[in-house]
Amino acid sequence: MDEKFRLLDQIIGNGVRLAAFISGLALLWLMGLTIIAVFMRYVFNAPILGAQDLSQVSLVVVVFPAMAYCGWTGGHVALDLISSAIKSSALRRIDMILYAMCGVLFVYISWQTWSRAVDALKYGEATNLIEIPHAPFFFIIAISSGLYAVVLFVQAVKTAIGRPNTQKQ
Repeated sequence: MDEKFRLLDQIIGNGVRLAAFISGLALLWLMGLTIIAVFMRYVFNAPILGAQDLSQVSLVVVVFPAMAYCGWTGGHVALDLISSAIKSSALRRIDMILYAMCGVLFVYISWQTWSRAVDALKYGEATNLIEIPHAPFFFIIAISSGLYAVVLFVQAVKTAIGRPNTQKQ
């Protein structure tokens, strides 16, 4: 059984690391775009056409793929308000239920966003200025939310059996 958990941890860990790497590349791209756009606007008085459209769609790629990595490594902000007042076994059950409920929520988000992506593809939705299609970015949100749902379900199971949830990366 331990071998199966190790394999599952490795597969999910590789997936969330890949998503975080993609997110990091998008952040580098966004920083470069911002620097060049500001430079062009204020030095040459020649703003980049569509820089705002590019920035908006780039933020999707920066934020959503990084969510699963953040959840997997415990990088999110957490408040510990009630753990001193509750027994550890009850707290573990509450954590397990919360992980599972959040997993269900992210499955729903993934499903709805996927259907929204199909609609955007069908109707040809795009940004206003340079017409970047919306559909690929909705698919990124859907896939990233699905990956985060998997992370949450695995954490629910780990909490239920008493294993540590976060991975040190």
